[in-house]
Amino acid sequence: MTESPAQGRPVETDETVLPWWMNPVNIILMVVAAAVLAAAVGFVFGESRGKGAKNGSDIGFLQDMRIHHEQAVNMGLIYLDVSAPGMGDGSESRGTLRLIAREIIVSQSNESGRMVQLLRQFDAAETNETDQVMGWMGEPTPLAQMPGYATDEQMRSLQQSRGTAADRMFAELMIAHHKGGVHMAEHASMHGTNDEVRAMANSMTKAQNSEIVEIEKLLVASS
Repeated sequence: MTESPAQGRPVETDETVLPWWMNPVNIILMVVAAAVLAAAVGFVFGESRGKGAKNGSDIGFLQDMRIHHEQAVNMGLIYLDVSAPGMGDGSESRGTLRLIAREIIVSQSNESGRMVQLLRQFDAAETNETDQVMGWMGEPTPLAQMPGYATDEQMRSLQQSRGTAADRMFAELMIAHHKGGVHMAEHASMHGTNDEVRAMANSMTKAQNSEIVEIEKLLVASS
């Protein structure tokens, strides 16, 4: 209710004044502030976990798995390119395989970024600077022979494949790749000492084993 300038009498109005905590603008601001606070708490918590105890297994796992992840991401990108609509004949399983490829690209790119952050916190090299991997497991192996690591020739073959041949090649290469990753992750979860590294290794083991089962079912269905 307001006063009429001409007569000085109250004039009724439909305008409703909301309490500050019900105002839409204030609600948005509170949500944004809560999100920022949650992100800050998560970052600090992650930092504190990353700065805990560490050993050679933690560092070796991060360095070698980062290399392993980078190839998986590259493999996923190649498959999305060669299996794009119009590239060869259709396949019932292709949609699911393309979805799996996207999930691998996103999840393993994110994990690779966190691995780099942890290695920096550990004052360790961000990548394995030798031509051998898995020494931290007591299984020193040339990089080219890392379990599940596709050869240059296999990567070229995937890039040149089309249709159902591309589907099958991606599926088979990714199953082998995941099995090699699980082998390393299981060792890190058992022998690492850093809480976040071990949690990451456990998460990778579960996720990649699950994808192996899913991809194997697709291969059986398409055979």
